[in-house]
Amino acid sequence: MMITKQNLNQVTFENEDARLLILDIVSHTSACLYYYDTDIEITVFMALKMRERAYKADRGERFYSVSLLDSARIPFRAPRRRTELLKTILA
Repeated sequence: MMITKQNLNQVTFENEDARLLILDIVSHTSACLYYYDTDIEITVFMALKMRERAYKADRGERFYSVSLLDSARIPFRAPRRRTELLKTILA
């Protein structure tokens, strides 16, 4: 499904900040965000990256689309260093 203001409640978010960032994208840019009924949770980091890229594409009058189907294929991730640090802290 394409994420819109009307179906934001069907998407899983890390927290309210992530939801508000995605709401900003769908409200103020021409980006197309596709979310499939998966276990993917949109994090604040992911939402910030999507927002940054969506606004950059709009400024350059280019098309921007993201498909959140498979977590292994998401085009952006938290920096590796941060991920390794979190694993160490949680271990």
